[in-house]
Amino acid sequence: MQRTSEETPNSRPEPTTLTATPPSPAADGGSSGGPGSSAGSGRWWLPPIALLLGFAFLLWQVKSHGPVTRLDLHLRDGLQRDALDPSLSWMLRPGRAMADLGDQSVALSVLFVSTMLAVRFTRSWLPALVSAAAVAALLTVIPLKLWIDRPGPSHSVLGDAALGFFPSGHTADATLCYGTSALLLCVFVIPLGPELISRHRRALSRTVTAGAALLALMTIFGLLWSNFHWLSDTLGSLCWCGAALLVLRHYTLTRLVPRATGREIRLPRG
Repeated sequence: MQRTSEETPNSRPEPTTLTATPPSPAADGGSSGGPGSSAGSGRWWLPPIALLLGFAFLLWQVKSHGPVTRLDLHLRDGLQRDALDPSLSWMLRPGRAMADLGDQSVALSVLFVSTMLAVRFTRSWLPALVSAAAVAALLTVIPLKLWIDRPGPSHSVLGDAALGFFPSGHTADATLCYGTSALLLCVFVIPLGPELISRHRRALSRTVTAGAALLALMTIFGLLWSNFHWLSDTLGSLCWCGAALLVLRHYTLTRLVPRATGREIRLPRG
């Protein structure tokens, strides 16, 4: 969902592997701005490291009750003034519905369908490994919540409040499930789909990627509007799961795509 690196305008990396025909799905993704872009950059690890540092900063702030937690209080109070305004009472149900986009039953169902489509189009079970890795990353969130044991902003909770609130589990579900679904669709399904789909693969990849990002943002808004989480809960989850998603994306494009599709990927040196 996010770019892992930027190439300089004047640089023209020399490919180490090249195939004559046809172009690989990852190469298409790179030119379209979708999840395949800049997959082979030698500095692909910088954005995940930056996200993990952001998570460490938020964790430090939460444990030490630093300025970020005061920002949490200020934002919570402002949002709840609006949410409890009688003129905005109609937003109660939509807000809860947006928060429920991060429910595991919804997010995992989307991931399952995307995985089956990828398996169908590639005729390989390798895309299922991508989904399994995403689920494994999700499982790391619960131990973090138990260890940090942060209280929530109100008595209204989603799921088991005893697990803690930092990082946000619903945000983690939305980030990894919808992000991984977009990766599978953009890399395995759209390039290998019928001619009508593959002909517009660049526009479709952008649309799918934007849709996944929008679903994650809607989940965060619903959690904040419904007073289920602090802002730093959601940001911490974005950092933690975003880093996992970027690592997963790099591994998928450089290792699994050639094996699943029988095509090579153009990788810049360095």
